[in-house]
Amino acid sequence: MSFHQPLKGIRVIDFCTHGAGPAACKMLADWGAEVIKVEPLEGEAGRYTSKVLGMRADELDNPHAELINANKKSLPLNLKHPEGKAVMDKLLASANVFVSNYRIRALDKLGIGWEEMHAKHPHIIWAVLTGFGLYGPAANNAGFDTVAFWARSGAMIDFSENGELPLTPPFALGDFTTACSLAAGIAAACYQQAKTGQGERVVTSLYGQGLWANSAVFQAVNHGNPWPKSRKLPDSPLRNTYRCKDGTWVMMGTVIYDRYFPVVCKMIGREDLISDERFNTEAAAKINSRAFVDILDEVFATKDYDEWAKLMTENDIAYDRVNHIKDTIDDPQAWENGFIYKYITREGKEDLVVGTPVKFGDCVPAPHLNAPLLGEHSAEILKALGYSEDQIKALNDAQTTIVR
Repeated sequence: MSFHQPLKGIRVIDFCTHGAGPAACKMLADWGAEVIKVEPLEGEAGRYTSKVLGMRADELDNPHAELINANKKSLPLNLKHPEGKAVMDKLLASANVFVSNYRIRALDKLGIGWEEMHAKHPHIIWAVLTGFGLYGPAANNAGFDTVAFWARSGAMIDFSENGELPLTPPFALGDFTTACSLAAGIAAACYQQAKTGQGERVVTSLYGQGLWANSAVFQAVNHGNPWPKSRKLPDSPLRNTYRCKDGTWVMMGTVIYDRYFPVVCKMIGREDLISDERFNTEAAAKINSRAFVDILDEVFATKDYDEWAKLMTENDIAYDRVNHIKDTIDDPQAWENGFIYKYITREGKEDLVVGTPVKFGDCVPAPHLNAPLLGEHSAEILKALGYSEDQIKALNDAQTTIVR
């Protein structure tokens, strides 16, 4: 088996921090792009996120950094110094893509906003990820995924049980979802760049992604179907969770109600319900969902999960066990598709990481080169840009550090 990397030959400048931007660039790196992580001299904040998640965050072991920064090179650079800006300018001249999730006003202040960059480097794809979009009253607000993707989009309260309390959002879920859209937009712009030689402005946002992720529910609410929902009052009792005799929860996910209603009734031994006008149409079942859920709760409690799994498989009903995250660590389905893979830490230990969700060819995970240490590739990158040993030493002078 072999892995394919269609972005081989593309150079990306990763001027990002925290989760979403670095994650998008990690995807591009896995797809073959050379990704140079330009960061502050002290390192960008995402290098230390492992601590927030209760893990180590040092040079020998930094799991979250491996997740979002593997397969990249590091160049810490002082962009407030004229010589630092000169280094960045040479990098941009050699690059295909510039990616950032810093606020627009910060990029403008550093001279790397869209207007100035496009005028100087018209070939560059300028890709930015914002909290709330480029325009409007919240355009310059700080926008982490908890506030922009989760809170403002409505997901935090409307996806909780009956809206009684807001959800505690999973860490960085909005970041990683938005990263996929940003990477896709960049890939599309690379195709245009290959044809025309011209750059493009690519923009996405955590808030826009949150609305897109919730867009089917948005439509439902806009057309009079209110959220939040309760498990006891779902839109469809055949698309709901039920607890089995052994305590395991199962998600039954049938979508075509009229087709599967009689199949489910036969499977659970309640063929009498097929002619029950309270339940035998989707519209009726929605009105009487609590009564139908009560029936299904009682029935599912009579058999263990494995018994129900066999029956639902035999009847071609979409279902799955409601897993805890810890259950996925040993899931053969994840392993056989390369969704999870092993890597070796700089300390020499074996650890696990979740792979980029889009793969090519044989769907083999890309080779995992450890997330770069701060400044690990500075000399290599500067030499490739034409800097001499003496010039590199001067840039790294302790009195006026421009490059680390």
